[in-house]
Amino acid sequence: MKIGIIIVTFNSQKDIARPLESIILQHYDDLVVYIVDNNSSDKTLNIVHKYLSKLLINIIASKMNNGFAKGNNIGIQKAIDDGCDLIFILNPDMQLERECLHILTHRIISDEKIGVIGPIVLDRDNPGNFIQSYGMKVNFRTQKKDIFFAGKKLSNEIPQENCVDYMLGGAMMVRSSVLTTTGLFEEDYFMYNDELDFAYRINKAGYKYLCLRDAIVRHYHDFNKSNRKGNNLMYYYIMRNKYLYFFKYRLITNLIFSLIKEIIIVPLKIRWAIRRMGNIKILKFYYSGILDGLLRKKGLANKLFD
Repeated sequence: MKIGIIIVTFNSQKDIARPLESIILQHYDDLVVYIVDNNSSDKTLNIVHKYLSKLLINIIASKMNNGFAKGNNIGIQKAIDDGCDLIFILNPDMQLERECLHILTHRIISDEKIGVIGPIVLDRDNPGNFIQSYGMKVNFRTQKKDIFFAGKKLSNEIPQENCVDYMLGGAMMVRSSVLTTTGLFEEDYFMYNDELDFAYRINKAGYKYLCLRDAIVRHYHDFNKSNRKGNNLMYYYIMRNKYLYFFKYRLITNLIFSLIKEIIIVPLKIRWAIRRMGNIKILKFYYSGILDGLLRKKGLANKLFD
């Protein structure tokens, strides 16, 4: 089975070598890496060029920041056009453990009802091997999510397979045939919530989501509260896209209840911003996200982050 690995980059020079090195160690011959660069201003592409002799890489350089959704869609469509049977979405801050691709590929081709398959995601390079996510259970109407085994230590007590509703979009394998049936990522979101919207359509079409314990990736995203810019950006898009999702699927009752809840918990959010995040200004982005979602603003929110 031919695999197209899609990596969307944006000023990813500190991360990009890690996933590329881990792909080399997979020793999987029939694959193509598609680097979709969202107009990086750093040395991301210079680093990628150093790997052209080690991997079959197709570089697609954009003149603008397309975000996660459109960036991946560009790479996915090129991979499908090139005849890739399987698409593997991989964020630049992910690192594959050995045999990850072999394990995922072997399992997905064994059952045609598996539309999406993914690895267990461990938290960075912590020697304790603590789980960040082993897929999620989600209510597609309210968007309430529960992460399976989050914070647990990886061990044989964790089931080898976990049938889930949804998984992190930064490391997941999808059949090309499923993508042509259900559609690609929703580009209105720009980033965040795209994989939830995607999962809703996959589940609705009757395909299974499956996570495998023995296929492992490590996630090097900086969730530290000192990363104020990153957290501001994340919470803006998460909240905005939550309401865009409600509008898209006409879940107006759920939208109203969610809005009422947000009004009631304002004091708790102030406490959260001060004590947990150490960043009272994050509330500006959090509530701007809700407002822009209600106003149905889509795509890149340039002015807010200038």
